[in-house]
Amino acid sequence: MSKKALSKLHDYITQEKPTEQQLTKFVKDLAYLNEPTDRTISVRYSQFKKHIRDTHPEYSDKFLKELNPPTEMTKKIITENKQRKLDRKMVKFDDSLIDKILSLQNSDNPYEQAIYLQFISGRRINEVYSAPLRINNKQPLEVAMKLSKKNGDDKAKYHKFNLLQNTIQNKDFKQKLNKLRSSVNGVSLQDFTNRVNRKVKQIIDKDLSSHDLRGLYSVYGFHTQNDDDTNLLGYINKVLNHGDTSIDSSQSYSNFKYIK
Repeated sequence: MSKKALSKLHDYITQEKPTEQQLTKFVKDLAYLNEPTDRTISVRYSQFKKHIRDTHPEYSDKFLKELNPPTEMTKKIITENKQRKLDRKMVKFDDSLIDKILSLQNSDNPYEQAIYLQFISGRRINEVYSAPLRINNKQPLEVAMKLSKKNGDDKAKYHKFNLLQNTIQNKDFKQKLNKLRSSVNGVSLQDFTNRVNRKVKQIIDKDLSSHDLRGLYSVYGFHTQNDDDTNLLGYINKVLNHGDTSIDSSQSYSNFKYIK
C-alpha cells in the first residue's frame, strides 16, 4: 500500500500542484483508504509528510507541522503505546545467546553479518543498511554516524557511539559494513530488513527481531562495560543516542534482562 500511495501522492502534487488546503484533503483521503486501523492511519501520515518534506520543498514546514491525523486519534495511540510497554514481557538472554551472535563475525552470509554488526554497534537496521559513517583512528572503538531518527540541525550531524568491547575495532567495523553494503546493493531496505529478521529468528531466537539487537547491545553493555556505574535508563539513553528528550524511547528497552 505505502509505495502505491506515495506514488499517487507524488503524481497528484506534481501534476495538479494543489494548494495546502487541497493537499490536506487529498492526504486525508489517501490515509483513510480501505478502512485502516488508527495506527496505520498515523503511519501513513508520517510517510506522506516525509515524502512531501523530502521531495516537494514548495510546501512550508508550518504546513507540514499541521498536517496530522486527528488529535484524539494521536492521543489514543500514545495511550495504547504506553499500555503496550507496560504489558511487555521481559526478554531474558544469557551468554549462550550472545555467543551465537558473536560467532557470526566472519560469516560470508550478508544477513548474518548484518546481525553481528547491528549487535556490536547498537544501530538501527536502516543505519546499518546505508547511514554515512566516520571513524577515529585514535579511538579504536568509536564510530560516528548520521542517525535516522535525528531531526533539525542534528539530522546532518555525525553522532558518536562505541562498539562493544572485546569484539572488533572501528576500522574493521567500517570495512565489514562497506563489504556488507556492496553485497546487498540492489536489495531494497524493506527486503534487507525482512531477510535479516528471518535470519534472527532462524539462528538466534524465534521471538526476537533485528530491532531487538539494539536492546541486547545496550543492556549487555550496561552489565559488562558500564565503568561509570550509570543507572540502566541513563546508560541506554546515552549509548543509543536517544538524547535528553527521548527518555520514553530508552525506557522501551528496559525490558531486556541479562542472565549471568
